[in-house]
Amino acid sequence: MNEEMKRIEAAKQMGEARQQSNSTNLTGEQIFYRSCNTCHPSGKKGMGPRLDEVNEHYPEDAQLGAFIRKGKGMMPPQAKDDLNDDELKNVVAYVRTLSESLKESAKK
Repeated sequence: MNEEMKRIEAAKQMGEARQQSNSTNLTGEQIFYRSCNTCHPSGKKGMGPRLDEVNEHYPEDAQLGAFIRKGKGMMPPQAKDDLNDDELKNVVAYVRTLSESLKESAKK
């Protein structure tokens, strides 16, 4: 490998390491309480709607993730700079669990 190729590879590895160091990799619950709970307190109606029917409205994880990324109305978008892909998966999973929990509580 010539010197130029070595420099390119080293720069690429540094960039990847820098990107990884910027990631917080928060759990879904941590992200929810940081970013969502103000408007959806514990998944219940607040300034935003209840989240008990989120699984019916967004049956696919990709749909729910796209909605979270885009935002709607007062709900701000969650860009990759705010929420990396792993964190987005984590919050999608947590919101799904929260939704099911709310539905179970409503049955009682």
